[in-house]
Amino acid sequence: MDSGLEILNLIWVQGQTCGGDSMAIMDTERPDLLTFLSQNKIKLLYHPILHPVDGPEAKKLFEDCKEGRTKVDIFIFEGTIPTKEGCGDWPGTDIKTLVKDLASKAGITIALGTCASFGGIPSAPPNESGSVGLQFHGHKKGGWLGENYISEQGAPVINIPGCPAHPDWIIRTIQAFVLEKPVILDDYNRPKDFFEEKAHRGCKQCEFHERGLWAEEFTETGCLAAKLGCKGRTTNADCNVRLWNGVSSCTRSGAPCIGCCDPGFPISMTPFNKETLNLPEDVRSLANEKKKILYGD
Repeated sequence: MDSGLEILNLIWVQGQTCGGDSMAIMDTERPDLLTFLSQNKIKLLYHPILHPVDGPEAKKLFEDCKEGRTKVDIFIFEGTIPTKEGCGDWPGTDIKTLVKDLASKAGITIALGTCASFGGIPSAPPNESGSVGLQFHGHKKGGWLGENYISEQGAPVINIPGCPAHPDWIIRTIQAFVLEKPVILDDYNRPKDFFEEKAHRGCKQCEFHERGLWAEEFTETGCLAAKLGCKGRTTNADCNVRLWNGVSSCTRSGAPCIGCCDPGFPISMTPFNKETLNLPEDVRSLANEKKKILYGD
């Protein structure tokens, strides 16, 4: 049956990356990636791993997109932009130019993964490639496309961080675009549907934290915040509610949250085993507000 949906073009480009976000989404289920694209009438024009075209055909595709002969409804970028001279050069062009060309024509632009969103691991000192995210460099807005970048649909770069990002975050963001539903963003351009909660919510170690029972080794029973430095109470992500592969998360597997969705990752999270028992200001303020509602002043 014809769903009545218009065919949308998706182009996915990688910069300086490990490819983890691509691997994560290729493992998604209910539905799998190809079924999702088919059901929503999304045509995959290019992906570095799943690419329908390569070589001269890919080069022609990029030129057609740049000149407006082929529309770019959804532009996904994975990895960082290496800004230093000689980094990211392609035959006849470079990743920096290509990204600006595609983003200037895109209906929406999505930065997938912490590297694309904020710079991530490649941007950590000494940052020899001069890596930045698409519209942020760490906590600071700007990035490669500049703080004033707006897509054809009137949106800034939509940041979906994670190392890697959860497949649901990208699938559901694209789905909202297809259905013309609003995507509400936070101060770091992250969809609030996935990044308003703290990773601490839903963690099975919460009861141990309340009782001051601390794990001293990985996989040991107890809260991971003291000896192992879990960042779950300061990191915005719904990992322990949504779960990976529907069954697990970092903390549920006995490993501490290292804050990979945070704009300052990895530098602001190191040393990873630093004790994190003090509540962050935003969590403390929210708790105080709830106490006033429940018990009054």
